[in-house]
Order: sequence, then C-alpha cells, then structure tokens
Amino acid sequence: RDPEMSRGLGDVYKRQHMNRSKKIAEYALYTALAFLFGYLENLFPLPLPFPGMKIGFANLIFVLILYKKGFRYTLSLSLLRIVLSAFTFGSLFSLLYSLVGSVLSLMLMAGLKTMTNNRFSMLSVSTAGGIAHCMGQWLVASLVVGFDSLRWYAPILYFSGLISGFFIGFLAMQCAKRTAL
Repeated sequence: RDPEMSRGLGDVYKRQHMNRSKKIAEYALYTALAFLFGYLENLFPLPLPFPGMKIGFANLIFVLILYKKGFRYTLSLSLLRIVLSAFTFGSLFSLLYSLVGSVLSLMLMAGLKTMTNNRFSMLSVSTAGGIAHCMGQWLVASLVVGFDSLRWYAPILYFSGLISGFFIGFLAMQCAKRTAL
C-alpha cells in the first residue's frame, strides 16, 4: 500500500471537501466568465443593422463547457447566467427571450453532439446552436407581437445566428486546441 494514500479518514474527508470546493469554484468561474462576456457585449454593442443582433460571446463558454462537462452542467450554468443577467440588466421579456433561445440552442447542440456520436465538429454544432438560439427568440417575439408582423425578420435572424454561431464555433475550436478540454 502507498503510505501517501492511506493516511486515515480525516485525510479522506479533506480530499472530498477539497474536491467539492474545487467544483464549486470552477462552476463560479464559468458563471462569472459567461456573465462578464455578456456584460461586455451589452456595454460595447456592435453597430449591427438590425435590433437584437449580437455575436453572443457568452456562448463561447457554453460551447466549451458542453464538450467538457455535458448537457446538464451546461444547461444549469446557462440558466444561472440568464437569470443573473436578466435581474442585473434586463427585463422579464429579455429573460423570456434568453431562456427560450438558450434552452432550444443547448438541446440542439447536445443532441447533435451526442446522438450522432460526435460526427459533427464543434464548429457545426455551434453554428446549429446559433441558428436555433435566434429562431427561438424569433418565435417568442412572434408570439408576443404577432407572427405576421415579424415574418420578414426570420431570415435575417437565421443568417445572424448562422454567422454568430460559426464565429463562436471557430473561437471555441481555437480555445479547445490551446487548452485541456
């Protein structure tokens, strides 16, 4: 037996406690990063031609975490960030738009990643997630203001989701290459 590994129950408790503390700190770090990326994006909006269009830099964290920790972990992280952002900067409507877009996006990305045995690249998964996110938000807006008044906006948001999802997927792939994922 290794004398380092058999020190007694007190050391076992310390290792378990440290492991739990590490997990909590890691979760808090991911939440803070996603919150910060979203805050900076709201603070310095890009001059895009249509309202509601964003790159979605916070989604970079979620794509990476989806590949590292899985769907449930990423979903809980995303929901926490959405609630924190809505209470800090947004409104009930921004909470609703974000919730539907994020949940739809994460469900599609997780499905593409797991059900296809990782046949799709991180770039493809992120692109599909970007499109799903924008279309989920469009669906909520259509239900709020009426489908006919926003029908013309669907192709614009589709294209916006495609571009932003592709960009975030490209950044995620670069980060994954350079970090232990």
